[in-house]
Amino acid sequence: MSVVPHDANQPESGSEENAQPSPSVQETGNPGFYPPHPDIDAAPASKAEPANAAELEAVRSQVAERLAGLADKTADLTKQATSSAVAASKVGIAKAAKIGRETVIPKVRERTRPDRLRKDYRDFLLWLHANVLDSAIERLFFVPTKGHVPLAGLNVRGNNRASGHDYKPTPNFVFKWALAAVAEEDSSRMSFVDYGAGKGRVMLLASQYPFTQVGGIEFAEELHDNATMNIAQFPRSQMKCRNVECVLDDVVNITPVDGAAVHYFFNPFGPGIFAEVLKGIVASYHARPRRLYVILIDMEAAELMHKTGVFQEVKLPPAERMQAQTLSPYTIAVYRSLA
Repeated sequence: MSVVPHDANQPESGSEENAQPSPSVQETGNPGFYPPHPDIDAAPASKAEPANAAELEAVRSQVAERLAGLADKTADLTKQATSSAVAASKVGIAKAAKIGRETVIPKVRERTRPDRLRKDYRDFLLWLHANVLDSAIERLFFVPTKGHVPLAGLNVRGNNRASGHDYKPTPNFVFKWALAAVAEEDSSRMSFVDYGAGKGRVMLLASQYPFTQVGGIEFAEELHDNATMNIAQFPRSQMKCRNVECVLDDVVNITPVDGAAVHYFFNPFGPGIFAEVLKGIVASYHARPRRLYVILIDMEAAELMHKTGVFQEVKLPPAERMQAQTLSPYTIAVYRSLA
């Protein structure tokens, strides 16, 4: 039998199973970890948590109070600003309404009255004819015929200055529309007479038609001189009638031309003088019935014309009538004798 020497460092066989591991060598997964001590580590943590919660709640309460105060202050400022803006807007609206009632609305009403609209449109048509539609014919005159010339200051023949009207030219297209009513006649067998010939524009427009003769009567010396100069300088290539003459005299001293004729009036004088001149034309007709035309531009004499028992109104051709209704700044009335 052999004998195994006893090792002093080896535990005894009976104590191996009952032995408890030492805390210093117990496997914990973390050699440096020590379990918390129930009296040292746990007790301070449980005491700090309530203190921190109370402080946090106090801070939150203070912040909430400040936000509530700012909200109340902002609400007050907003309310004040809104009240001021509403008050200012009410004042502004009241002022605007007052200005509208006292200034804007009366002006709008004034500018949109039917008679004002007609006047504004007529002014536009006058500008259109003078500056656009008449530009081609105006270049043919030696002395300009466009524009208005007051009668005051001009030297006149006769005693009817008070009945005379200022000079204003007949627009070229107005003359053409009026002459369209005579288109069915043989103008080569008719004379043309312009009462109040001015600077000779209508006479020279008539010279572009094949009339037998073209005559004019003017009682203002300066205008007569302009007409004479324009007749002398007008391009002969433009004239189908070269027998053109302007007479310096008062119309009441003129005997109506014999034979068929077109008598042209662009509102040259008052109703009294016109009635006297028309009386002479009617007497001439009764002495020798013949084809006569009376053209009235910008004149209201329909009743007087019908009372003669000699003239009846004729309409412009459809195309010219439509153009005149739209673009003529003046009324156009054409009358023809019964014969």
